[in-house]
Amino acid sequence: MTGISNDRALQRHGINGAVDVYDSLRDVYIGRLVNIHSEGLMIIGDVRLEEDKLYKLDLHLPEHVNGRNSIHIGVDCLWTRNADYNGKHWAGFKIIDISPQGAEDIEALVGVLGEG
Repeated sequence: MTGISNDRALQRHGINGAVDVYDSLRDVYIGRLVNIHSEGLMIIGDVRLEEDKLYKLDLHLPEHVNGRNSIHIGVDCLWTRNADYNGKHWAGFKIIDISPQGAEDIEALVGVLGEG
């Protein structure tokens, strides 16, 4: 039996709450946060994103976390898939640029809204 890939070894945390995700370079709403961990995240939205493309995302939080209402991260889009309903699209990202404060904010977000 082969080992688990590093991506799957990290515990993913589903999010109970509406965390809206924006492409900060284009100032465009792209979807909602589905799950997150220290090195990546998954969203579902109306906008089909491009694989192997870098994005700068703003996660708009439904309540203040660590005294802030958003988290800013740079990501690499690893994959995209069409969802089975309503023209939605899934997208998975690796976090490639985040401040130490942003990393703490993700931990706090999981503590406040995480489900797993």
